[in-house]
Order: sequence, then structure tokens, then C-alpha cells
Amino acid sequence: MEPRTTSFLQSRFLPFFLVVALFLVYAVFPTQNSTSDAYDYAASVKWQVDLWRPHHLLYNMTGSGFYTLCQALGFKGQPLEALKFLNSLAAAGCLLVLWRILARLQEDTKVQAGLILLAGASFGTMRYATENETYLLPIFFSLLGSYIWLRYQNQGKWVDVAWSSFWAAFACLYHQVHFFWWLGLGLGFLISGPKRGQMVLTYLVPALVVPLAYAIVMYQQDIPFPQAHRFVFQDFYKSSVDTSVSSQNFLLTFISFIRTFLEVHGRLYFLAKAKLFYIIPAIITFIIATVLTRRVVLFRKKTQLHQRAIFRVHLLILGLQLLFAGYAVGNAEFMVMMPFLVAILIGCYRLSTSWPLWLAGSALFLWNMAYGVLPNHTFTYTNQTCVYQEVQKHPRALLLLQDKNAFASFYFYQTGQSYSYAFESWASPEILSKAINQARQQRQPIFTDYSPEAPIFNRAWLMRHRPPSSFFKQFRLEPLTSCPTLYGDQGLKQLTLPTGSVP
Repeated sequence: MEPRTTSFLQSRFLPFFLVVALFLVYAVFPTQNSTSDAYDYAASVKWQVDLWRPHHLLYNMTGSGFYTLCQALGFKGQPLEALKFLNSLAAAGCLLVLWRILARLQEDTKVQAGLILLAGASFGTMRYATENETYLLPIFFSLLGSYIWLRYQNQGKWVDVAWSSFWAAFACLYHQVHFFWWLGLGLGFLISGPKRGQMVLTYLVPALVVPLAYAIVMYQQDIPFPQAHRFVFQDFYKSSVDTSVSSQNFLLTFISFIRTFLEVHGRLYFLAKAKLFYIIPAIITFIIATVLTRRVVLFRKKTQLHQRAIFRVHLLILGLQLLFAGYAVGNAEFMVMMPFLVAILIGCYRLSTSWPLWLAGSALFLWNMAYGVLPNHTFTYTNQTCVYQEVQKHPRALLLLQDKNAFASFYFYQTGQSYSYAFESWASPEILSKAINQARQQRQPIFTDYSPEAPIFNRAWLMRHRPPSSFFKQFRLEPLTSCPTLYGDQGLKQLTLPTGSVP
């Protein structure tokens, strides 16, 4: 039964109000547990180094410009906080462009708003709208390309072919993974448009903005042009992007796809353990899901696909992005655009009612706020601050850490320098033994946050091949510091070798 509507619900202010409300949520509840990449990008802005990263060429430079603007306006905070706010603005911009696309697909503003809620309340969107990552700014420009693509379908102006290509290509300068969005729109023009030769030329010429931008940066950085392929695809040559094919690809791709919409993480157990209250959102969400499941068949019978061209194109884009994310071992970061693409695909159907969209969107919002955004903002998950404080006392201490990369980025952000004496506690016994022997010879203290207790169930745990317990059994671990986190005490221990033994 359709609920009684009001003039507000029937007006175009409803989608706009929803976008503003979601933006305020993103801006007010930034994560306090930033990723290693987030610290790394913020450090580049703070210390003005590595501002041109080939994989996302313009992101750090844009962040630097935005932080400079914030300072000019009186902002006294650190770059990391400013860049999180930039991403909340980017998320709101994505939702605004999505709204304009949906307004061309759906007449009912309640349906438009329901689809906006689905995209804006998905965990992939909420996660990166409250973090300093590179994934939302390119989505804004790709969506702009899609909006102009749809405008071309309605009006047939050739200038829209060029502008659609330009913005979709421009998105690639913020993250190279958006090449597949640009490719999908191009194939859509080629399939649906007349004069294919002229269409290809019109679409390809504006995309020259990408090689032109890379050429300018290479010239500025004094990088020889014969090395262009190594610069442009630097992350692949350095193996920064994992591209292997195994059974893990299928498992992690499935988990990451689900997590793009609904937060699934080992911390949910610790939240429920900390406060029983955290069970309530799960119960409410389960009830909503049950209601939706019972009604979904009826809902589908009332729908009819009426925008076949845009549906085919964006289904192709979604498929290309999903295949590449799977190739990158289910990288969730390459799936952030999925909620927006799904919203467009659903919007291509003639929907007779909006309440299932609102119900599903509300369930996503409740779950992801309770188990994602609010805990990320409130609790501490890592021991980086504790480790940093100890390193201040012992500048040459050897660190054997569960997440060495996270601490390295945190240290770089704080000091502008790298820390040379840190290793993964999950490294091979040969590497660890060599590091320990060198530290003993140089009389360096050896600290570790290794714990024999069960690790947190997450992507990193699934990617590891062996536990380090067998290696650390040969040492004495004497408690050094206490560091309370949601997962328990992650304080450092001093590693000492029993008399007469050799690692």
C-alpha cells in the first residue's frame, strides 16, 4: 500500500534535501581509523612530496589546492581532516549528478530519492565519504559523463558526444580504474549512434586530455618520454596492485561486492561484545529484509524496462568494473562505483511504487551507520599512536608489527620521514631472523605487537598464508606498553631471546 503523500514528498526538494542530509552525515562523522593510503595521501599534501601519483594523477594535487583554500578561509586543522571533508563534498556531488540522471529516467521524485538513498547509504559510499581516499572524485566525473551521454540520447547533439568523453576521460586522471567507465560509454555511443566513423573520432579526441596531462607531468618531473609506460602504469610494475588469479579471487570478489553495499567485518563481533545494544540494528535490519523478500516478487511484476540503451551501457560498465575488481583479487576499492551504477540500472525500469526503495535504503543506512560509520568515528582499532609514542623514546627500535604499512604511513604523516626499522610480523622466518640478528648486533631494542590470540577476521587475514605463532614461540615477550582498542589491548611487547638460543 502506497503511503499518503504530501506536497513536499511530491516536490523536487525531497531528493535535494536527502542529498544535503547524507552530506551532513558524511561530514559530521569522519572516520578516526584512517587507512595507510589515507595517511599517505595526506602526508603528500602536508609535506608537499609525491603530489603526482600516476595511478590517481590529480588527486594529491587537488587535495593540496583544497587544503590551501581551507587555510585561506581560516581552517586550522590538519590536511587529513580537510581531505576527509573534501571527500564528503565529492560524495554529495556524486549524489547530485546521480539525481539529475535519475530525473531523466523517473518522473516520480519519491522514486528518485529512494534510489539516491540506496546509493548514498551503501557502505562503499559511506566508507569513502568519511575517509581520505581517491575513489569518489572520479565517480563524480564519470557520472557527469553518463549524464551527458543520456542527454545525447534525448537530444542528439554531437557536442554531447565530445563532452561525455571528456568528463569520463577526465575521471581517469583521478583514478585509472575509470577507464572502463569511459570505454563502456564509448561502446554505447558506437552501438546506438549513426555515422560510426565520425562518432569514434568525436569520442576519441577529447580523451586526449589524459595523455596530454601525463605528458605535462612527465615533462615537469623530467621523466624521459620513452619511460611513459613505466610511469603511467607504475603501480603495476611495482606490484602495488595485486593481479593474480586463484580461488581467492572468487571468494574475495563476492565478499567485497556484498561489503560495497553492507558492512561485513570481523569487528561486528567485538561491537556486540562491547555493547549488547549493537544487536538491535541487526534485528531491525533483518525484519526489514524479511518484509522486502516477501514483497520483491510482487514488486518485480510491476516493473518494466523502458530505458534499454542506458541500461545496456551501464550494465556493461558494471560488468567491466566487476571483472577488473575480481582480477585485482576482489579489491573492494575498485567497486565503489557499484551503488551508483545499480541505482542507474534500477532507474531504467518503470517503477510503480517507491516504498521498497525507501525500505531497502533505510535498512542499509541503519546497518552501515551502526556497524560502519559510527564505530569508525567513535572507537579506536589500531595501535599506531601508541607505537609512535614508543618510537619517540626509542628512535632506532626494531618493530615487528601486524600492519607495518599502516604504521609507516602514520609515521610519514607525523614526521615527513620514513621509518627504516619496521617489518611485518607475518614476514618469512628468514627475513625476521635476519632483522633480529642485525638489531641485536647493533644493540637496538626489539618491539612487537604480535599476539597469540585469534586475529581479526578481515581481508588481510584471508590474504595471509601462514600464522607467525611458530616463529614467536622461541622468544620471550615481555609487556612494554598498554594500548586499548576495540579489539583489546594491542600494546607493544619487548622481544628477548632466551639465553643460549639462536633465532
